[in-house]
Formats: sequence, structure tokens, C-alpha cells
Amino acid sequence: MKEEQKVIVGLYPRVSTEDQSRYGHSMEEQEDRLIKLCNYKDYEIYKVYREAGVSAKDTNRPQFTKMIEDMKQGKINKIVVYKLDRLTRSIKDLEEICKLLEEYNCSLESISEDINTSTANGKFFIRMLTILAQLEIERTSERTAFGLVGAAKKGHICSQTPLGFDRKDKKLIINDGESEVIKRIFDMYLKGTSVNAIVKIFNEENLLNRKWATTTLDKILSNRIYTGDYQYGKRSKSGNVQIFENVVPAIIDKTSFTLVQKQKEKNLKNYTRKVDYIFMQSIICPKCNKIMGGCSSKSKSGKKHLYYKCACCNKRVSEQKIEKPLLLFLNDMLDYFLIIDNTFKPFLNNNTEIEINKYTKLINDLNVKEKRIKKAFVDGILESTDLKEELDEIIRERRTFENKINELTIVKNNEDNKLDLKTIFNLKEIEKQKIKSDYFKKKGLWNKLNSLQKQTLIKKYIESIEIDFDKNNNIIIKNININTRELENIGYMFRSDCFDMIINIDDQDVILSNYTEQNTVDKYVKKLREFYNIEEIVIEKEELNLQNYLNRNNITTQIIPIKNNDKFGNKKYTVLQIGT
Repeated sequence: MKEEQKVIVGLYPRVSTEDQSRYGHSMEEQEDRLIKLCNYKDYEIYKVYREAGVSAKDTNRPQFTKMIEDMKQGKINKIVVYKLDRLTRSIKDLEEICKLLEEYNCSLESISEDINTSTANGKFFIRMLTILAQLEIERTSERTAFGLVGAAKKGHICSQTPLGFDRKDKKLIINDGESEVIKRIFDMYLKGTSVNAIVKIFNEENLLNRKWATTTLDKILSNRIYTGDYQYGKRSKSGNVQIFENVVPAIIDKTSFTLVQKQKEKNLKNYTRKVDYIFMQSIICPKCNKIMGGCSSKSKSGKKHLYYKCACCNKRVSEQKIEKPLLLFLNDMLDYFLIIDNTFKPFLNNNTEIEINKYTKLINDLNVKEKRIKKAFVDGILESTDLKEELDEIIRERRTFENKINELTIVKNNEDNKLDLKTIFNLKEIEKQKIKSDYFKKKGLWNKLNSLQKQTLIKKYIESIEIDFDKNNNIIIKNININTRELENIGYMFRSDCFDMIINIDDQDVILSNYTEQNTVDKYVKKLREFYNIEEIVIEKEELNLQNYLNRNNITTQIIPIKNNDKFGNKKYTVLQIGT
């Protein structure tokens, strides 16, 4: 008669923090029950493999791994658990475990489910239990996902409250203070300030009393929630991402967000550079139609020369040779846009017919949606409470769109009457801006900017520059593709931005500001005095001599032209001597 094999067991109690709080199956309770079973059945206990604070999402667990290794070495021939889900929650992992058990003549026993794989019925039963458990997990996951989608449509965002928002009644509302910071981040980035530079500035300012990091800013710049849209499922393994539009109040417009994503893609291609290329990532190769990268060389005298080189055809263009024809082309273009921006604004910006058609289409879409929801209720897919919520939301949206149409209709009816007045006003505005433009060109302000300041302006206003060569190999500017975000006011804003930059005159920094109202200057100086020592002088145009204010150590000079509504009045300037 064959001697019966001695049963040598490994006990496997496991807990996670979630299990301890939810079910109360403590490590001690499991171990006590397992030992009592072994004593009752006369099993020899080889070892207790205690797995504390570890999830059963996979088999990558220290004590589980040791137990399997001992099984392979023949030290144990049975594994005993308190409950099957202590061993695994995955049907795939269970299949692998069962194969290993059969291969090494080891069985599995569970106290709670009365499972013993040493019998055929036991093996069948264990697989059925796991299949049912897996089915329940998947059904729960589906119900959860359905609930989250429904909540998202109603503006109930089931995630951490993003910076810039507060939460009220499960919905996100704009936090006025934080939202201004979000706007500032997007604005600075679009104007060419790098993430690292923004982080440095914010930390120096101790903004919002928090420590800023590049990862924080990267997440903010990539988060669609700031446009009012919620992206659901971006971290899911299935890759099924859903976007719910306009479910929360928007802080950033969608155009700005799209431009930021494009700029981020461009920046990924850039390397750390020791020089500032004015037209970085802007020059398009005339032969290959690719963006040209920056490169440099040194002459025998040690002077550095900057170039743009195409990686495909190796075509190389001097930055200096681009800059001069670009400025000529740019000045002509800006003068043209100066007229377009103002005189034709009523046509460009008040195309109410298109807007009315847009909102009419949105209302038609809502009507179709309303019919679909009512049908779903009749078919038993929707509960009455869900039906009411969905219909209330549609009514609210439809009322909003109808109000928009009413407002636009009034604007459209008044457009013809207002057009003459607007044209007269804008023509006067053009004359003011022409004076500024002439000053910009005659005084050569562009040439007084350093490379980084020029780069900042180009990045803000210009998407790309198309160049070509004439028969003498001189550079021709074919076209300038303007940043759509800045298109509306580029005619005068490009030059206006130059005024508020620090320029260098005789190796000393001077801030030449834009035309400003006297009361605004007074407020500005009062605020500035809180941080700096200020000498303020008001002089007339004829008396302005910069040399009188230069060559003073640790002093920055700022010149502010005073806006004078009296065209016959004397031109005045406020000169500030700013010291630390």
C-alpha cells in the first residue's frame, strides 16, 4: 500500500490598507484562522508568508514570490489562503498560478470558499469563481465609467480641483485670483518666455505663497480644462479618450490653448543655446519648405556670425542678411495693417451674420438631442430623474443661445448707423498711430533692441517667415505668416511693444515707454516709490536731452511721453531716474 504524502503547507495571509479599513480582515485574524485549519487537518506548516500593505493587482509581490520559489524547490505542496482574492484578483494571473501548481504537484486551498484544487471539482470551481469575480469587476467599472461620463456632462468634474478654480456644489467655479495667474502663464508662454523662466519669476515673486516647478507649469499648459473642456479617460489603458466641451467656465480661449500646444511642439525640437537667434524656429527653407535651425561661426577677429541652416539641403542663410529686408517688408505690412485694423474693424470684427448662423445651428443640434433623449426615455434606457436633468440642461443652453441671437440681431440692425461714426473715430486713431510709427522708423528703435528683445517680439507676432533669393542671391521676404492670436491689432501693437522695452543708449539702459495719460503716470510713480528711489522730472519736448540723464551708476532712466488730447498743446515727457 502506497504511503500517503505528508501535506506541508505555506500559509499566505495578505492585507492592503484598503482591505483593512473596508473589510476588517486583519493579518492576525487571517493567520489565526489558517493555523486552526492546519491543526484540524493535521497539515505541517512550513512557513507563514505575510504580505502586508500590498495590492493583488499583479503577482509582483515579495512574499508571494518567495512562496512560489519554495514551492518550486519542493519545500511546500499546498498553499492555504483565507480567501481566493487574497491570492489574486485577476483571472489571467489565476490561470498562471494554477498551471504552476499542477506542474509542481502543489494544491491550493481556501477557507472561505471551501476550495481545494487537489480534486477535479475543486479546480473547476476555482475557475468559475474567478470568472464571476472578473465579470463583476468589469461591470462595476462600466457602471462607474457611465456615471463619471454623466457627471462630466453636467459639469461635475470627478478629479482634483485644478489651480484657477474652486468647487461649489460639485461644480468648478472660477477663482478670481488664481485665474489671473493662469492667464498670465499662458500669456507669458505665448510671448516667448520659457517654462523655466516663468518658474524662476514666480518663485522670486513668491506668487500665491507656493513653490513653483516646471512640471506644474507643463501640466497647466496642457490642461484643456482651462478652455472649458474636460478630457475624460486620458490615463485609461484602453486609450478611449472623450472630450466634453464647454462643461466648466473657461479661463483661456481655445485659440490661445491651441497656439500653446503648437509652441510646445516647436520647443521640443529646440536645444539649449548659448546665443539668442532672433528668428528661432521661424525661417522656412525656400527649397525644402522646412523650418531652418540656428547655427553660428566665428571669424578670425573672434566676431560671432549667426546663420539659419536647413537640415535637409544644408542651405545656409545669414541672420544679418535676413533682418534688413525683413524690417522693410514688415514696415510696409504694418502700415497696411494699421489702416485695415482700424478703418475696416466694423467689417472684420462684427460679422454678425456668421455668428447668428452659428448659434442657430447650435439650437438645431439641441432640438435633435432633445428628441433623442425623449426616445431613450420611452425605450426604457433613461430613468425619469435623468430625463429631467438632461432636458433642463438643454433648455438652459437653448435659452443662452437664443439670447445671443437676440443680442447679435440688435447689433446687426444698428451696424449701418454706427459705421460712419466708427470710421471717423478710426481715421483719427490712425493719425495718432502713424505718428508713433514714424517715430519708430526714424529713431531706429528696432536696432536699439538686443537680440533677445527682438526674438521676443518675433515669437509673439510672427508664426513663420518665407524667404527666397533673387538672381544676385539677395534675400527676398516672400511672405510673413502672422500669429492668428495677434492678427487683429498687429498694425500698431508690434511697434507699441517696442516702446516699453529697455533699450541701450551709450552702454546704458533706458526704458522708452508708450504714450500715457498723466493720471496713469502719477499712479505708476506712486507705486514705484514703494520699492525704489525715484527722481521725477517733467520737461517739454524741446528740452529733452538724453545725455543729461545717462552715465549715472546704478540708475535706470525711464522716459514716458504724456498723452495730450490738445493737438496744439506742448508735448511733454516725464523722465524718471530709478535707483535701488
